[in-house]
Amino acid sequence: MRQPPLPNATGSFSGREPQIGGQDSPSLSGMEPLLGGVRRLGLDPRHIEALLNAATHAELTHLLDRIARMGQASLYAQELAGVVPDRARHRVGNWRGTFTPGQRCRAIEALAVLGSYESILPLLNALNDSIYQVRKAAEEALIRVCARLPLEDARTRAVYRMLVSSLRALPLNARKVVARILADAPPDLVLAPLLSDGLMAAEWWARREAAWVLGALGDRRATRRLMDALEDSSAAVRGSAAWALGRLDAPVAIPALARLTQDPDEVVRAAAVEALGAQVRRLSVLDEVYQQGLDVLVRALEDRDWSVRHAALDALSAINTPEARLALHRALR
Repeated sequence: MRQPPLPNATGSFSGREPQIGGQDSPSLSGMEPLLGGVRRLGLDPRHIEALLNAATHAELTHLLDRIARMGQASLYAQELAGVVPDRARHRVGNWRGTFTPGQRCRAIEALAVLGSYESILPLLNALNDSIYQVRKAAEEALIRVCARLPLEDARTRAVYRMLVSSLRALPLNARKVVARILADAPPDLVLAPLLSDGLMAAEWWARREAAWVLGALGDRRATRRLMDALEDSSAAVRGSAAWALGRLDAPVAIPALARLTQDPDEVVRAAAVEALGAQVRRLSVLDEVYQQGLDVLVRALEDRDWSVRHAALDALSAINTPEARLALHRALR
C-alpha cells in the first residue's frame, strides 16, 4: 500500500511531492498525526534519497521541516545515522555501493536537526574521518545534538560519561571538539566523570584535556583534584592543571602553585606563575597568603627562562596594590 505524501508548506496535502518524484496518493484516512490521529507513517526510502541528494541547503531544510512536522524525526534519524560511517552502503534499489562524501555530509547535516541519542556514536566516530568536510560537518552536528539532549534523561548522563571516556581514544582534533562540548555542559552533569574518569585516565592526553575542561567550567569543587594533578608525571598535565587552578577562585591552591614555580619544565613554571598571579590578584593585602604569593612572583622575575620572567612581569602588572607596583618598579630598574 502506498503511503500518503508529506504535507506541503501550508500544512495541506498535495497529490505529488515534486522533490522526491512522488506519485498521486490515495485519499487520507483521517488517522494521520496532523489530523489528530495516532498512526505514524513508515519510513519512505524516497525521502531518504531526497535528503541525501538535496541540491541546496534550503532544499534540505524544507525537507527536514516536513519530516519534523510529521513527527518522524526519530525514525529518519535512525536511518540517517547508518549513512554516516565511511563504509556504509546503500540498502535500497539495485545499487549496493558506498555513499559519496557529499551524501554523508547531507546525512550529518540532517542529523544536526533531527538527531538525538542514536546519532552520538556515528558523529563521534566521524570526527576522525579522512575527509575534512565530513569531519567539520560532524563537529557542528555533534555540538548541536548534545546541546539539546534533555538534562533530566538518564541517557544524557550516560552520553556525557561516554564523551569523557572517549578522550582516551580520540585523536587530537577530535579531543578538542569533545572538550569544548564538555566545557559547555552544566557542571553537575560532567564534573563527576571528569574527576573520576578524566583525571584518573591512564593516558596523559586524556588527563590533560580533563584538566582543561575543569578549568573552563570554573567549578571550585574540582580544586583539590586539580591540586593533586600538579604532581602528575606528565608536564602537559601539570601545566594544564595549573592553568585550570588559575581560573578558579581558590586561594587554597597558592602554596601548591608556589611550589610548582620550581618545576624543571619551563612551560609548567610559566603556567604556575600565571595561575599564581591570577590567585593573588583576587586577594586583599590583608589575606595571609597574599604576601607569600607576591614574594614568589617577585622571585620568578629572576628565573633562568624568559617565558617565566615574562609571565611574572604580566602577573605583577595586573595586581593593583602598592606592594606589587613597588616590586615591579624595582624589577624594571
